[in-house]
Amino acid sequence: MLRFSWCRLCGGSSSTVAATSPLAPDVLAVAKAQSAQLDGLSPRKIVSILDTYIIGQSEGKRAVAISLRNRWRRRQVKDKELRRDILPKNILLVGPTGVGKTEISRRMAKITDAPFVKVEATKYTEVGFKGKDVDSIIEDLYMNAKTKAKRRLEAERAEEALAMTLDVVYGSWATRRRASGGDARSKYDEDGEDGGRAPFTDVTLEEFKAKYKTEFKDDLVTVDIVPPPPKHNRQGWSKAEMDIAGLFGSASEVRLKTRVTKRVEEAVPLVLQDILERLLDETQISTLARTLAEDDGVVFIDEIDKVVTDAANNDADVSSTGVQQDLLPLIEGSDVTLKDGTQISTDNILFICSGAFHLAKTSDMIAELQGRLPVRVELQALKEEDMRRILREPKFNLLLQQKELMKTEKVDIEFTEDAVDELARVVTTVNANGQNIGARRLHTVIERVMDKYSFNCQDYEDKKVVIDANVVKEATSTLHTNIDLAKYLL
Repeated sequence: MLRFSWCRLCGGSSSTVAATSPLAPDVLAVAKAQSAQLDGLSPRKIVSILDTYIIGQSEGKRAVAISLRNRWRRRQVKDKELRRDILPKNILLVGPTGVGKTEISRRMAKITDAPFVKVEATKYTEVGFKGKDVDSIIEDLYMNAKTKAKRRLEAERAEEALAMTLDVVYGSWATRRRASGGDARSKYDEDGEDGGRAPFTDVTLEEFKAKYKTEFKDDLVTVDIVPPPPKHNRQGWSKAEMDIAGLFGSASEVRLKTRVTKRVEEAVPLVLQDILERLLDETQISTLARTLAEDDGVVFIDEIDKVVTDAANNDADVSSTGVQQDLLPLIEGSDVTLKDGTQISTDNILFICSGAFHLAKTSDMIAELQGRLPVRVELQALKEEDMRRILREPKFNLLLQQKELMKTEKVDIEFTEDAVDELARVVTTVNANGQNIGARRLHTVIERVMDKYSFNCQDYEDKKVVIDANVVKEATSTLHTNIDLAKYLL
């Protein structure tokens, strides 16, 4: 573990950090804690968790649950050579839009807080064509893993960092307090009134720790901090953009220490972040990020059918076929070199591809790619009963969200059972008569029903609004009677 010695400079407002040991935080311990999250998660348990958020699609849930559990099983294999040869079984989800393909994969990754990226196959082009190449998928996954790695290492050192933070803030606070004869109050209290403050007495560090959130929170302190590095969201960047960022990255990392005067409650998080930046070595973050990406990463490739051409079509898109071929080494397993020189092995990354396959068939995919997606699951289109359940059963269902949003305006919204039935019927009817966008249609219809109350919220303040089937019918009447439904489609 890193041990830091704090030297309070003259004036008590500046501090320096010196590392007394080259040892870094135990990255392996953090990685093992990640693995331990799967210990009690059987496939049945994983499916039950998914059931609280997603209605139906039991086959899709079973497939991702087994894949997730197989990761844990692989880690339990003692033979290292055998373990190296056990690879994840990648998944192909087939089904119309809005049936839960993306949500199943996203929720699966959230169960273990695994690195997860969702990309669209149509955003990528074959090497040699203008556009992003598929290697940037792994770059995006690594950046996601790096964010999670930093957060977990910060949590590992949080207690130590907070103790060091309070030591620094207390030093500045005590110095200012003594210099002012016991008055370290905020600028808002500098009108000469004592505000009920007790006469000056020395306050120990332990007393300060107990009261820094209450009695002393408005007192002023002067501390030296280093501004955090600028955040660059590189997800979706092209190769050229990343190369340019790499060339100028070193210049942008130069950050000078700044002296600021803040209230205690504002200074503590600033100093805490500054200390965490110094406690955590970038190498340790990168090492853990690489481990997380390689062992726990999940890549969801949507609209894979859009780069698949019907075999009967003589005007096959050469570039689209090239994208399939470029995906092969990633999905099969290869080493990808990132822009910062990090090498990521994709051997144990779980790839989940999805598509509606309305125009093309799964058999139209190139044979090699079909072989890399051995687990194939067909998700069913949603029926009226499914829509009804989606409105009622998920943990954070859409109706609950609307109720809680309107509560912030002091409006009590209640949806009756017949309103739920009518919403489900309207959504199913519009999907059948127009473009079927599945459960996403619920957002459109609910917003149409809630439009009057959301806009005129002040008229309903401190009132209870009951939304029944008649209210839903009135708000959605044109969706039934208008023959041309195109303007209501997303």
